[in-house]
Amino acid sequence: MAKDRGTKLISKIDFCPEYREDGEKTAPVEIGRFKYFGQIARKRNASLLTANLMFLLFLIPVLAIFVLLEVFGGVENIAYKLSGTSNAPYLLSGIGFGMSNAEISTLDIRLQMLNVYYIIFAAIGLAAFVMCMGYGGMTHLSAKFIMNDVFIAKKDNYGNLVPRAIKEYFKGVKRTAGPMAIVGGIMLVLFAGIGNIFVWFVGEFWKNNAGAGHWILVIFAGIIALFTLMFLVHFIPAIVVFDASLKSKAKNSIILAIRYFLPTLAVVIVFAVPFVLSSTINLYISVIILAVLLVYGSKWTSLILCNYEQYIAEKLITPVYNGMSGKGKKQKNKNNKK
Repeated sequence: MAKDRGTKLISKIDFCPEYREDGEKTAPVEIGRFKYFGQIARKRNASLLTANLMFLLFLIPVLAIFVLLEVFGGVENIAYKLSGTSNAPYLLSGIGFGMSNAEISTLDIRLQMLNVYYIIFAAIGLAAFVMCMGYGGMTHLSAKFIMNDVFIAKKDNYGNLVPRAIKEYFKGVKRTAGPMAIVGGIMLVLFAGIGNIFVWFVGEFWKNNAGAGHWILVIFAGIIALFTLMFLVHFIPAIVVFDASLKSKAKNSIILAIRYFLPTLAVVIVFAVPFVLSSTINLYISVIILAVLLVYGSKWTSLILCNYEQYIAEKLITPVYNGMSGKGKKQKNKNNKK
């Protein structure tokens, strides 16, 4: 029964060719996808790291948010300013016989901190919109390397073609600008919308106001956020891997996120682990993790996404499309003979 549902779901896919500028067909990968991924990552390391330097320009708004947080003394200090508290308050009020009086209660400070997080999540959403515009250039370049497509290059002293990574990167930014603006809008909604639903829920929980409706809303928001991320795992690389309308790419991404639920969920978890670790462990280790992400993050994530999507193209979408096209050509030839 499950197999029948899976087959029915796949039949709804808009089968389409891969996008290649050289007009050739992508050669099958014969050494295993993980080994192939490692091979491309090593071979194209210099080009992808060079492109990553350009991607950092689009990360400036994200970095600016965290720099400003440090400049203003962190979330807690900003909360004091928003509450009108001149100095960090002594929060042990009500202890003993009038031993202490605080300008503001612990709960008030915590709620003021949540107000700061509302602003932070909204700002990150706007910064993520800008970041996504630059990320299109990375996926464009990674897809070309994964599919062995032509790229802007120059010859070195030995006659080898060396990718002009910066030029190809900005070519990708231009090519993917429209679709990646949609991705940016989705990220804005995720952070500024769904992210702040979680912040609001925490505030209601702290005030002991969280009822069944609050729990249902936050669980529903979590499910929407998770599936949206799984959708993006397919939609972002589909923008550069497939030659189809944006509507077809979005439709296929929804279907593939459902059909390949577990592997897609695994990709989301792998991407989330560094961010979860950096927000929960020692500050110095967090700084190291974030530094590694800045240097290598866009390279590894874009290669993983494009490798995964092109694997699905090779095993499922392209063969079916070629078969359908072949049948169409045979039928046309028969009609011409008549």
